[in-house]
Amino acid sequence: MAKGKVARAAGAGQAAQSVPATAGLGFYLREAYRAFSREFHAHLARHGITHAQWVLLWFLSQAGSLTPLELSRRAGIQKASATSVIDALKKRRLIRGDQDSVDHRKVNLYLTPAGVELMQKLIACAVATNAGARGNFSDKELETLLRLLRGVTANLDAAGSGSS
Repeated sequence: MAKGKVARAAGAGQAAQSVPATAGLGFYLREAYRAFSREFHAHLARHGITHAQWVLLWFLSQAGSLTPLELSRRAGIQKASATSVIDALKKRRLIRGDQDSVDHRKVNLYLTPAGVELMQKLIACAVATNAGARGNFSDKELETLLRLLRGVTANLDAAGSGSS
């Protein structure tokens, strides 16, 4: 093709052209993520929990107490987006917000007893989903897979934000 010219899409009467490529790492990571998410989200749905609610409940269960801003930062979402999820969790009485004893401008979020009970069930769902994803992988195979996945993350983090 001559420099500066752009290939045109097939027009009427022309055969469509394919662009052969082999499926790469990103494709298989995406497919694995989609399959895992589909299975895990089905478990969450049986408890009336969305993915966004799971993420906030998870971080809160691990920290014990967080402000809404800290929780949204850990979850990697905007505070405005987290607010509606937090409100829904409060409405279901899975979390509560108490005024900070030192800084009365702050609210500290906690799991309620019902939230703790639900998280125990949801963690069991996560364990079951992980076990299903693992299938018959040996301990050594799973260890290798996790090491390689951490390596993919580290490689991409080290490469920067995708600018080149």
